[in-house]
Amino acid sequence: MEAVTDPALRQLLDSARSSDSSRSRAGFAALHRHRADDATLVGLLANLAECKAFVALTTTTGAERWGTIAMSGLCGIVLQKSQSDASLIRTAAIASVRSVSHLRLDGDGIPQASTSWPTFVASHIELGEEISLMVNTQHVAGRVVGLNRSLLSLATPNGGAFYAVVDEIDEVSIRVPGSIRHD
Repeated sequence: MEAVTDPALRQLLDSARSSDSSRSRAGFAALHRHRADDATLVGLLANLAECKAFVALTTTTGAERWGTIAMSGLCGIVLQKSQSDASLIRTAAIASVRSVSHLRLDGDGIPQASTSWPTFVASHIELGEEISLMVNTQHVAGRVVGLNRSLLSLATPNGGAFYAVVDEIDEVSIRVPGSIRHD
């Protein structure tokens, strides 16, 4: 390629290059702003799960939960509160989330599970397991005696039975004495 020797042509080409570069930077900045504006709670929870971030969550009922997001899905998360205590929390029941450590996240993460809330719950609890539930503001504990896509039934400590519509459950707490449960 031959060098441009005409000063007027050189000035025109330099101006065009500068203009193209400026448009490119402006376009990149607009894409970055658009990406930040389109960040979703599901994407943020996926980012936090990927980082194994220790978080503080506030539920829509005002309850605060602390732990590490061990798994995220479109419908909910697994919040590992200790080695032997985990909670399944429905995404719709999360009012706010903050990372205890400073992380730069864009909310564009990809969830690890794309199942429905009833499938998510069923994949993490077993018949006979001792759990506690939050349905709106009601807290109930018991042993799982039945579970299908729409209904979960518990045998309560007082000998009674409790039935919950799975789609109305906001949180399920699971305690496994002595070890982390590996699902």
